[in-house]
Amino acid sequence: MGMRKLIPSNLVGFSKAFSSSSSSAVPGKLSHSNPKSFDPNPHSLHQFLTQQRKSGAITLDEALHFFDYMIRMLPPPPVSSFNHLLGALAKMQHHDHVISFFQRLNSVGVFPDIITLNILLNCCCKMGLASDGFLVLGKIFRGGYSPTSTTFNTLIEGLCMDDKIGEATRLFKNMSVFGCQPDVVTYGSIIDGLCKHEMVEKAKQPYFQMKSRGISPDVVVYTSLLQGFCFMGNLEEAKSLFIEMVDEGVQPNVVTFTVLIDGLCKQQRLQEANELLDLMFQRGQHPNTVTYNTLIDGLCKHERMEEANRVIGLMIQRGKHPNTRTYNTLIDALCKCGRMEEANRIIGLMIQRGKHPDVVTYNTLIDALCKDGRLDKANKLLHLMIQRNEHPNMVTYNTLINALCKQGRLEEADGLLDFIIQRGQHPNVVTYNTLIDALCKEGRMEEANRLLNFMTERGQHLDTVTYGTLVNAFCKEGRMEEANALFELMIQRGQLPNTVIYNTMIDGLCKNGQLEKASDLLKEMEESGCFPDVVTFNTFISFFCQKNETSKVVEFLLKMKQKNMSPDTMTLYIVLKLLSNLKDERRQELINELPTFPAREPPCG
Repeated sequence: MGMRKLIPSNLVGFSKAFSSSSSSAVPGKLSHSNPKSFDPNPHSLHQFLTQQRKSGAITLDEALHFFDYMIRMLPPPPVSSFNHLLGALAKMQHHDHVISFFQRLNSVGVFPDIITLNILLNCCCKMGLASDGFLVLGKIFRGGYSPTSTTFNTLIEGLCMDDKIGEATRLFKNMSVFGCQPDVVTYGSIIDGLCKHEMVEKAKQPYFQMKSRGISPDVVVYTSLLQGFCFMGNLEEAKSLFIEMVDEGVQPNVVTFTVLIDGLCKQQRLQEANELLDLMFQRGQHPNTVTYNTLIDGLCKHERMEEANRVIGLMIQRGKHPNTRTYNTLIDALCKCGRMEEANRIIGLMIQRGKHPDVVTYNTLIDALCKDGRLDKANKLLHLMIQRNEHPNMVTYNTLINALCKQGRLEEADGLLDFIIQRGQHPNVVTYNTLIDALCKEGRMEEANRLLNFMTERGQHLDTVTYGTLVNAFCKEGRMEEANALFELMIQRGQLPNTVIYNTMIDGLCKNGQLEKASDLLKEMEESGCFPDVVTFNTFISFFCQKNETSKVVEFLLKMKQKNMSPDTMTLYIVLKLLSNLKDERRQELINELPTFPAREPPCG
């Protein structure tokens, strides 16, 4: 019999884990610890498991065998022995096994303690099932245990990882209700979660709270806040916090420096980023590959290739080997600068050093070749990529399809679509949108419609770009019935039209003399919460100018003023054209009727 996982890989919900059980045996070969030859004395077993957990020497097969052996012992070992085994499994990231073993413990009459439940909660959170972790919390209460700081820390961190920052914050605030106070780990988790969700101002509150309670922030807390400040572009506050951190005797680690270097690079303060790397060496910190890659990426994005090469040289000199990402960064920058020969030289160097080009490398080169109009060479590179067992992704294919469409090679683009499907890959909405747009631009509306139907049959979701492209094409051809049918279908399927699509429909209706329908659509647009813009009003104003309905022109200009909307160049052109067609007396009357708009600030620089 083989070991059967009780929890499926897709884990529908953790609640099911409490309602089923199994006792299947786990055969296999043990590398060095055979439970059958082991002294069955519970004390000896407990000591052995403690030692194995601490050393990390136990393998998955051994853990499975020991567990199967232990639940067959009469009487079974104490729950603390099982905790050591479950803890070792959790440490090895075998969270699904921990959950299935938990069920089997119940079936043999071994009841969990608070440590068991905390291990279970940790596994639950690591598997992205933090909400189901509340079931474990309920089990803790029902078992008569008091949750520990570890319980809350695990659950808060899990909720933050699952993007449930609101629930995490509420739990953090209510810890004291359960007789538990936040510790430095709790504060670190909630501050990190808030910062990663761009809620840096809110993250300051627990930071000041912990200091007021006499809890000293550690390097994790400081680094999380620094990352938040850097992400928001607030480098001055980050600098002040860094100084405070050092003054408080908290030593910045490699992650701290990497976060600051990244922040400086994003603000184009590359000299300071270089100086910070030097400071790392002075303070005895050893930059890792991520640190070097961060600085190299910043330099490459600003076309400072020689400096980037210098940092790579320093990196190798300091015993850190560039990885595929390092080379990809350099190759991407060289391609964007049009230095393809140098990019190819770097690929050769990369292979010599034992790093193989990945899908990102190939995508970068294919994109550069396509932009340079060398599509045949890009296509050859695609096939070379496949020969080398590097699987193209949809970025690869979409880059080529887009380039083929731009060159009017639609049959080849369509052939590539067939090739993708034959390989068992799934074109995405971008793939279809690119092809539909190209067909529409060539007036091949029936083919575009067929592709739309094919897309729907394959279960591909249509987005606003799909609908907008086709609606625009139908409107340009004056096929308003088909445009309107697609517009209605879009709404029926829960896809709300944006301002551009409304403007397209209004323009098409006006050009077809359907003013009443256009006016109704404007009203519907506003009622749906989609606000008209200057293009919307220009469409109506242009229509009324052509009809010499000057009162309506004034009416719509007044509406623009009421909505604090300024006319653009097109508005002025339309109105001036109208004025030029009027007789002197009527022209002056209209000028007097036109509303006055506030003067706009001139553009800077």
